[in-house]
Parts: sequence; C-alpha cells; structure tokens
Amino acid sequence: MDDPKTLLAVALYRAPADLVVRGGILANVYTGELLEGWGVATLGTRIATIGPEVERCIGPATTVIDAGGQIIAPGFIDGHAHLDCIHRLDLYLAAAIPTGLTTLITETSNLSSVGGYPALAAFLGALPQMPVTVLATAPAISYLLSDRGDGEPMISTEEMAQVLEEPGVAGLGEVYWPAILEGRAHLPLLVAKAEALGKRVEGHTAGARGSKLAACVAAGITSCHEPITADEVRERLRLGLTTMVRDGSVRRDLAALDGALKGMLPRRLVLASDTVWAHHLLERGYLDEAARQSVAMGLEPMQALQAITLAPAEHFRIEGLVGGLGPGRQADLVLLPALQEFRPSLVIAHGRVVAKDGRVAVPIPPTTLPAGVFPSPRVARPLRTEDLRIPAPPGRDRVRVRVIHYAGDIVTQAIVREVPVRDGALSADPEADLLTVVVMDRRGQGRIARGFVSGYGLRRGAVAASLSFDTANLILLGASDADMLAAAERMLALGGGLVAAAGGAIVAEVPLPLGGVTSDQPMEVLAGQIARFQRAVADLGCIRENPFLSAQVVTFIAIPALRIRECGLWDVRRNQAVPLIVDEGEE
Repeated sequence: MDDPKTLLAVALYRAPADLVVRGGILANVYTGELLEGWGVATLGTRIATIGPEVERCIGPATTVIDAGGQIIAPGFIDGHAHLDCIHRLDLYLAAAIPTGLTTLITETSNLSSVGGYPALAAFLGALPQMPVTVLATAPAISYLLSDRGDGEPMISTEEMAQVLEEPGVAGLGEVYWPAILEGRAHLPLLVAKAEALGKRVEGHTAGARGSKLAACVAAGITSCHEPITADEVRERLRLGLTTMVRDGSVRRDLAALDGALKGMLPRRLVLASDTVWAHHLLERGYLDEAARQSVAMGLEPMQALQAITLAPAEHFRIEGLVGGLGPGRQADLVLLPALQEFRPSLVIAHGRVVAKDGRVAVPIPPTTLPAGVFPSPRVARPLRTEDLRIPAPPGRDRVRVRVIHYAGDIVTQAIVREVPVRDGALSADPEADLLTVVVMDRRGQGRIARGFVSGYGLRRGAVAASLSFDTANLILLGASDADMLAAAERMLALGGGLVAAAGGAIVAEVPLPLGGVTSDQPMEVLAGQIARFQRAVADLGCIRENPFLSAQVVTFIAIPALRIRECGLWDVRRNQAVPLIVDEGEE
C-alpha cells in the first residue's frame, strides 16, 4: 500500500520520488491548459505532485523519463465496453493497453447469462490482478432477460444487490428503457440500491425521446451510449445525461458530433467503444481512434481528451482516482508525440510503465474462470431436420408470415411476406431473399422458435452462433436445412462459436470455447478468424457490411422492430410476442 506520509514528503520535495516524468507539456484536463515545462512525480501507484519543479523530487533511485517535448496526458478511460465475451480480458488488454487504455468499465451480462453469479463472482475476483484499472457493472440485461429454464433469471435480485456492493462494481449495467419505465421485476429497488451506494445506473435509451427520455432520467438513468444523431446528442446532454458517443465494432456514431455541440460546453460528453473487436482494434485502434475521429468532427483536441479521461471518471465518481493528472491521483498517464493524434509512445498505469512503442511491457495474469462455472452450450439431443421444419396450417397453399428484415447491420423492420407451402411446410427461398432462422435455448431444455429473415442476403449455406445479444442463446440462420444442421453440429462440437457452412462443409469458424461466448486465442489469431468468417459469409452472398455482428443480433430486443427469441417472435415496439403466421386482416 502507498505510504501517505512518504507521499506527502515527496510532494514537499523532502523525499525522492519513485518515478519522474519531465521535459514535456502537461495536458491539464481540469483547466484545459497545455502547461509547457511541467512534469509528474510519483510514489508507488500515486502521483505525489505535478508542476515545473518535479526535478527536485529526483533521488539516486528515482526512475527518470524524459518526455522530450511530448504531451503528458492522463491515461484513457473506456466508460462502456463488453469485455465479458468474445475476447478473454487479459488477451484483450495486451493489445488495448498500448493504445493508451488505463481504465476500463465493462458490462457483464453475457457472463452472467451463461454462468450466473458464480461466473460473475470469479470474473470480479480476477479484476484487481490486472495491470490497469478494470471495473464492472452489475448485469441488468441478464437480470431482466435471461432464463435458467424455470422462468427465473440466471442472476437473482439478491445476487444483483450483492454485486452492487462490490468495490470493483461501478454501478448498475445498461438498462433497456422500456424496463425502467415499466418498473419491471425489482428493478426500482436495484436502482435505489445503486443510488444509495453512490453508484451509477447506465441506460440504453435508443429510440426514447421527449417525455419518455425525460422519464428515464427521472427514474434514475444517468447515462446513454445510444445517440446516433446530432439531435439525440443535444437532447441527452440538455437533460443532464452523461452522453456516450460510440466508436467501435457495433456502431461508429461519431458523425453525430458534427454540428451537435455548437454553442455548448459539453461537460458530460464521453467517447466510448461499446467494444472494439480484435480485427478492428489491431487495424485502426481504440479510444485513440475515437479521439482522432472526433477532432475531425469538430471537437477541439482538449475536448476530445477530456471525453476519454475526465468526463468518464466524473460520471462514475472515480475522478479522485483517475481521469486527470493531479496530486493524490493514480499514476496513470500517457506520452503523446502530438495531442491531436492521440498515439501514445509510452503508457504508465499504477505508477509503472505498462506499454512502450506500441507493445505491452508487463505480464498480464490470465483471466480464466474455474472449471464448471462457465458451461458450454448444449442441446437435449442431436438436432434433426424436423427440428428446423416450420409446419404450415392445413389446407393452405400459400401463407402470409411475419419476416424479420435487416434494414442495417443491427436495425430490423417487420415486414409481411407470402410464402408458398411445400410438403406441408414453409421453407427458405434464398433466391427470393428469404432465409430460415431458428433460435434455441443454450441449456438443452428444448425451447425452440422458428421464423424467417430477409435482408441478410445468403444465397447458399448457413450460419450458426452461440453468441447472441441479450441472453447468449443459439442461433441458426440459413438457406438450407442441411447446412444449418452442419453449422450447428460444428458449433456445438467447438464448445460454442460462430460457424459458416456451405454444401455440407465448414467454410469458416470463430471458436468461442469459453462458455460458448469467449475465445481463448490471442488477439492476432482471433482477428484472423473473424476476418475469415466475414469474407466467407460475404462469399455466400451476405449483403450486410458486418456479417459477424448481424448474425448475433436477430435476438436483440432493445432496438426495433421485429426479433426472435427462444420463445418466439417478438414485436419490440409493442413489447410483446407475436405469431409467425399473419391472419387475414392483420399486419
């Protein structure tokens, strides 16, 4: 533990510092100044002092780093990510830390939906061992939407309350706004619990505006990472929400900043990733890229820096620890050859060098979970063609059905198509842009729903996924039953993942053997697997820009309009189940 008396002595120039960074220009995010000739002196994990006289703290054993005129800036903070799936946390950090990341706040709903409280507790126990600060949020989505098979969620109200009390938990994770307005389950109690603990309640308010958005804020929501237009950015900032604009693999929304902040002082603007996947992280960067692009959208470089340092720290009420360079704060900083480029040459976290010249410089303990707490997906028995069959009403030669139409990589529309009956069943017609979709529960309890999608564009083949938005259930999507079965069998044999099949052969796969939602491979390997999957599915005719993402979101009930869950089709706008077959006079 850092010694307060010695820290005080260093600040008074009466004792030597452990580390001094000098010869640079300090970016003071508290005032917006660039202070030439200022440096930083640290003791242990803390900053003892800053200023133009830090050389007075140098002793015989002090490590001295000459910044050489570079910008000395706070380490970067990602205020909203999903590092409980796809990437194993330690392997992800090995690639993310060299980009300047020193603090991360991650959601945990995928983890909880797979393994419940035991998996979550094991994950939380590993976080203090990381070389940078990693905090988590309590898994609201899992609490509201997961189902262990008896109608109860994978994590209980009591367990959620217990998680909120953990020191490494920064608040209640993102809550879909209809749930907060309905007061679903014991959600108001958990919101009150978070508020009583001085912790945040993260929001997911896509599509909410006017009185509904204001009501979400009144009910306790403190942030939103879903604005995609300038108007949505302004509306959220004006209501006092911490407004997180995303630049990551799920969405790239920085264009919403173009003209959005005219006449404003955006104190609560945050740039966040919502997670950058392996191939994108290695190709284009992380928060450094978000900051660069936001400057291109009109932010001043200092504003962009504040949006990835002080603003997220203030939101999560950890600004006394991270987010800026000041006495007593954690010694997290980066050296930037040019502020507007945001490309660190050196990264220091907890008072030690953790990355240099683009490479991680410290060992990172593996974040593997104990055996048994992160089970792989399974089915009750081997799948057969009959499991995929959609029977038609007797006596009909054509049937009108609801179809999930991809209007983009994530957004869907509800459309109605007329489908011919063949041998008493309704079948995919890839030439007419109609594919079969099947969603099954991951616990082998036999819950299964079937439907149709359009707009994905496969001309042949199929995709299977054990990673799906909200509850990590199993998705099959394809042009032929045989390929759907082949993809599903391979996905299950891998212990989970995303698999593409065509002509009975496997053409690409992204194994996710840790609970069926997380890879165990280094980032470079995982990046190659995702890239090959994207190319293979595109070669099968997929017209979506991001097939890897679109394959996962057909179950996603937080964004309109029509989705499918293991219990059937779901109308997001009406927040209710709807039948596949459309009766006469009904739409």
